[in-house]
Amino acid sequence: MLTATLTSPEATGAFARLLAARLAAPALVTLRGELGTGKTTLVRDLLRTLGVEGVVASPSFTLAQSYDGHGGLRLHHVDLYRLGPGADAALFAWEDYLDGASLTFVEWPEAGAAELPPADIDVVLRHRTPLSRDLELRAAPAIEKTLADAMIAAGIDDVAATA
Repeated sequence: MLTATLTSPEATGAFARLLAARLAAPALVTLRGELGTGKTTLVRDLLRTLGVEGVVASPSFTLAQSYDGHGGLRLHHVDLYRLGPGADAALFAWEDYLDGASLTFVEWPEAGAAELPPADIDVVLRHRTPLSRDLELRAAPAIEKTLADAMIAAGIDDVAATA
């Protein structure tokens, strides 16, 4: 597990750029945390880094938005906040977003837990102060290690990687 403190929106943006550089399709990235912890902001920063231009709208009401990134990379942003677990999740068109060729970011994955495969990267954000967040990230050990090294080099606070 990798942990860190994101002390500002700028630190969150720096983390997004570092994480984006380590993502390759296909991958499922889940984002968990209370309302207002910055899940959507983090996904927006990731999408921008991966080449999305124009409006990046929150899919809170539409459940999902799809974008084209650099080199035609297909990117999906799914927000399950308004989706009820169980029957609602079973009816969702998962095959459109977990197609084996895309990067898919899922907020509130708990609502789709029975339908979602295991995440390649799981991010948890928690309120620390009004502007800072505690970050936990679980991924393959090699990703955690290279990401932790890059975060330390970038000056992100309290970075630690544990087995």
